[in-house]
Amino acid sequence: MQSLPFDQRACFIAGQAKSGTTLVAALLDNHPELLVLPQETAYFPTVLRKYSGCGRRAQFDYLTKQSFSRVLFGGQPKWREHEYKNFPQQQFLGTFERVAFDPANAQRDLLALMAGAYAETMGMPLDRIKRWIEKTPANRNHIDEIFRRFPNAKLLVTLRDPRAILATQIALEKTRQTKRFSVYYVIAHWCVAAKLANWVRARKVPGLFVRFERLVSEPTTVMKEVCNYLEIQFDPEVVVSPTKIGEPWGGNSAAQIAFSQVSDEPASRWEKELSEDEVGWVEWHCRDLMSEFGYEPRLKSRKPSYFLKPVRQERVREYLKSRLYSMRDSMTKHE
Repeated sequence: MQSLPFDQRACFIAGQAKSGTTLVAALLDNHPELLVLPQETAYFPTVLRKYSGCGRRAQFDYLTKQSFSRVLFGGQPKWREHEYKNFPQQQFLGTFERVAFDPANAQRDLLALMAGAYAETMGMPLDRIKRWIEKTPANRNHIDEIFRRFPNAKLLVTLRDPRAILATQIALEKTRQTKRFSVYYVIAHWCVAAKLANWVRARKVPGLFVRFERLVSEPTTVMKEVCNYLEIQFDPEVVVSPTKIGEPWGGNSAAQIAFSQVSDEPASRWEKELSEDEVGWVEWHCRDLMSEFGYEPRLKSRKPSYFLKPVRQERVREYLKSRLYSMRDSMTKHE
């Protein structure tokens, strides 16, 4: 694997927010053969789209000042974002800026340069790194671009019961009060992730499918499979305890429950948290794909209330948009 140039030793984690993407990255973080970027970058959905024609400086500024990765460069943490107090943020910023604007690197990919700068900051020799890993859930929408830029990349795709996703997003909105909570995006993003997982299982897309519920109930077995896929040594003492930059990580649970080891408790929490109508909203849209992954629908039929009744924490504007988008998708599907 070291025969590959460092830039081509990428591995991307994709899925849906709250589906275990961060947990997978945290379980791999302390592996001596891996370099795991501790914050998502939104490189494909934002850097290469919104800033595609803006030049390297604008893309660099987004990564270091606006994206979730900004906290690695001294950016102010927002709600419950991890604080990297012991991480040399200014050193990382200086190293990344130096390599990003070195004329010799003008044709190299900016994300790969960021990974290399992180390795230098951490004192990790590049020849020791078998894979560098970037986690952004929305990578699910950019698989073609990922393999166009990184043809030798590895891909890890996570999936979680969509009813559990809705329960976690309700809990998040209750705490954060963003006023932008959309139940449409819960089901729409899940359907995209599920289709991608199916493509991976059918080997239409190269990658490995990681089911959240199996990950938290059988972490040793699943992480052994992940390590085999990444062609790295499996050590249960290393890859079953989640960390960020080598330090113990307590999770990012929407229920604000910290942990030191993986637990399967979150997998079934939704069963006592969601109302029948909330379960109905998810199953109305996702039931055709749910059974393929072992998520058996709880309700036998569709009732109008499942579609019409507002979900907790849902604002009027987002309610109207979600129902409109849902009807639009239904009409498009049957055209």
